[in-house]
Amino acid sequence: MIKNVISVIDGEAGSCGKAKVVGEIATLESINLGASITNCMPNAGHTFVDEKGNKTVFRNIPVSAVNPNTELFIGPGSAIDMEIFKQEYEHVKKYLGDRKIYIHELVPLIEERHKQYEKEHIKSGSTFKGCGAVTQEKVVRDKKLEFFKTFKNAIVCSNEEWLERLYKHLDNPNEYVMLEGSQGCDLDLNHSGNYPYVTSRNVSTTQLLADSGISAERLLQTIMVIRPFPIRISNITKSGEFIYTGGYGKGEELTWTQINLASMYGSYPFKGDIENLPYNINLNRVKKLISQCPEIYLKQLFGNDFRNIKISELKILQILELERLVYKSKGFSDYESRFLEMGMFDKDFPPNTIFDQSEQTTVTKMERRVFDLDIAKLKSNCRINTPSSLYLNFFQHLGLDYKGNIGNFDDFSFNRYLREYFSWLESETGVEISALGTGSKNGERILKKELVKK
Repeated sequence: MIKNVISVIDGEAGSCGKAKVVGEIATLESINLGASITNCMPNAGHTFVDEKGNKTVFRNIPVSAVNPNTELFIGPGSAIDMEIFKQEYEHVKKYLGDRKIYIHELVPLIEERHKQYEKEHIKSGSTFKGCGAVTQEKVVRDKKLEFFKTFKNAIVCSNEEWLERLYKHLDNPNEYVMLEGSQGCDLDLNHSGNYPYVTSRNVSTTQLLADSGISAERLLQTIMVIRPFPIRISNITKSGEFIYTGGYGKGEELTWTQINLASMYGSYPFKGDIENLPYNINLNRVKKLISQCPEIYLKQLFGNDFRNIKISELKILQILELERLVYKSKGFSDYESRFLEMGMFDKDFPPNTIFDQSEQTTVTKMERRVFDLDIAKLKSNCRINTPSSLYLNFFQHLGLDYKGNIGNFDDFSFNRYLREYFSWLESETGVEISALGTGSKNGERILKKELVKK
């Protein structure tokens, strides 16, 4: 039995940078990537950033399209919104060229009624892209359901044709086949422990194999992509409605200010950490910030009761978050804080400079919530998926000095704090780290071991 299937999955709650890892594997000159399969839906975006910093967002089409020689497959676990798909197709055409995309005949189409159904019925956090509703119709064989029809070089294949073409690659001992995962294990419908704050299906390597019609005996390895501080989507919808979207196990919810400052000083964020820094609160300045802050950010920070803020009772962490959000609303990702009194780790920057590393979701464009890692949840996901390695993305959140660094693990001198973190992560999960992702660009990583097995 030929084992040549590589699965890339998100080991947390999404947005760990799967597209970066898929793109790095797909562009490796040392391997022959014959085929790549997605079973994605448009509720998630996968961003590939080339070496020059150019971003391309993939939704249904495999990110492995960045390899011009890889055949591209969209499996029956997918669902397609034609308006989004047409935009995506044109957006990624620079990578597609004249290649065909082979789409399984049972990929359903998402229509407006599916999105409206979700907005009316889902109250536990959702992107409201219609993915759960269209899956429901497919399961009950609703007669209203439509399926994808050929669009340009994206052609429909019967089940037999689709499998026959795919297995030519699976049966080739000189090729690899990629399974590109979508979303994260901690959004799994059944085994995340987060129900109802989950996605509409199971998220695992075994599910990817099943959706693609591939035997588990074909699996060569699973690369699990994680980040030091997991995320969840915003509690605030684009329309300003407050909907709780879940936590992260026993992991404490953090703020981006904590991540920003801890990464600058090479420490780990913890409860009460900001109070240990020297600060000076000017209430008039705080009032001015509140007047400048967009309402949706005020809701994000203070909840539905944001209009009744008692300025004198605000804590320094809340004030620093408010300051960050005001600067963010004006397009600044680095700024001088008016409340902190600290020196800089880099003499090229003025005192009190903060580098904001906060993120927005690819699809909804709302700021992500960030959490401490619940190691028990990660261990559970490792048990279910048995990854061959962990790709630790967003490593710069543990040490800003490493942002954009490229090289081999042994060439870097990590401090005691980071060495202990690596040892803790590997010993707790029983899985070795293969790489540290240091930035969004393709190739920005510190390699600890080869990504792809022979």
